[in-house]
Amino acid sequence: MKKIIFFFHGGSKNHGCEAIARSSIKILHTFATCELFTFSISEDTYFKLDKICPIIQLGPEDKHAKGLIKSLLKKILPLSIIRRIQALRSRKRKTVNYEDKYNTIRQEKPQLALSIGGDNYCYDDFSELAASNAFLQQEGIKTILWGCSIEPKDIKNDKTLREDLNRYSLITARESLTYNALIQNGINKNTHLFPDPAFVMDKVLPTDLPSNFLPGNTVGLNLSPLVQRLEQGGNIAFKNFETLVRYILQNTQMNIALIPHVIWENNNDLEPLTHLYNEFKDTGRVCLINKLYNAMELKGIISQCRFMVAARTHASIAAYSTQVPTLVIGYSVKAKGIARDIFGTEEGYVVPVQGLQHKDDLTNAFINLMQKEDQIRTHYKEFMPGYIAKTYQAGEEVKKLL
Repeated sequence: MKKIIFFFHGGSKNHGCEAIARSSIKILHTFATCELFTFSISEDTYFKLDKICPIIQLGPEDKHAKGLIKSLLKKILPLSIIRRIQALRSRKRKTVNYEDKYNTIRQEKPQLALSIGGDNYCYDDFSELAASNAFLQQEGIKTILWGCSIEPKDIKNDKTLREDLNRYSLITARESLTYNALIQNGINKNTHLFPDPAFVMDKVLPTDLPSNFLPGNTVGLNLSPLVQRLEQGGNIAFKNFETLVRYILQNTQMNIALIPHVIWENNNDLEPLTHLYNEFKDTGRVCLINKLYNAMELKGIISQCRFMVAARTHASIAAYSTQVPTLVIGYSVKAKGIARDIFGTEEGYVVPVQGLQHKDDLTNAFINLMQKEDQIRTHYKEFMPGYIAKTYQAGEEVKKLL
């Protein structure tokens, strides 16, 4: 069996990262052994990824504060200043001792290194990922960009990004908006379109759910600090969720489950969801999923919902893949692209957080989703098995490189 190493894995308190790791091992296990290089071994061992593959800490434990700091800077500083800071950081990062950081990789000389963070190129500063890619290539290791989403405008406008992308021996895009942009801009030597690997992750249903979680008649809600930071202001995202909860309680017989999917200290879904829970807990119809479930268990919980409203991409993937009608609060190409590939359009299935202007925008979109419930479920039954099966074809492309 050949060995493949996974790199640029953020840690399993982001259950999307965990889901990609688990499902990628499932896809590749028939022809390769996998080893996970992580920024947070404590998170991965807590959620038991070490039971399915060896895990190695890459550099110091990452406290995941960078995203928060960058988001705050974006709100304060003009774009020209932000770009200047990024340029300085990029030059500084060229001096990072990757020989030391990847020492174990260098000793083992695996044939393939798979970049496992599907959306790492969705954010402004990808210099450390690019430096990692270049270093591994210099060591004679083929690199793979796995299940990625990248903003089309960035691919078109950023020459440095295109040069970095062209170093990969294989790129699998998880939605067609990214795939088409890659092909149109010359990133086409071995670029393919396959669903996100997490579509094939197994689900496990916990036995200790709150008594007011009603299987088949509960709306799952997922709100994240990330979309709150990307809104236009006025706490409009949270107000939309408040209005939606009131509508569901007053106009339907469904209960509500507040479901976190990322619980990093500086980017923790439990913070806004707990505020929402405290506001409505006395109704007896709202529960907060605040136990430390792993990604498979969260997928199991989501699979029991009648509807899902999700801010996190992999919360939506857990819902899509278990055929739960889903509305996504999107902020980037990944939400639009995945919805378009499944439904033929993102209209009615994705609400861009940047476009929220009124406190009932989300509620109106949810009403529209409810009206299409039977139509969506019929489409899932016809479409989803074949769509999910395509995920395994990505593994065949990896196998060709070994």
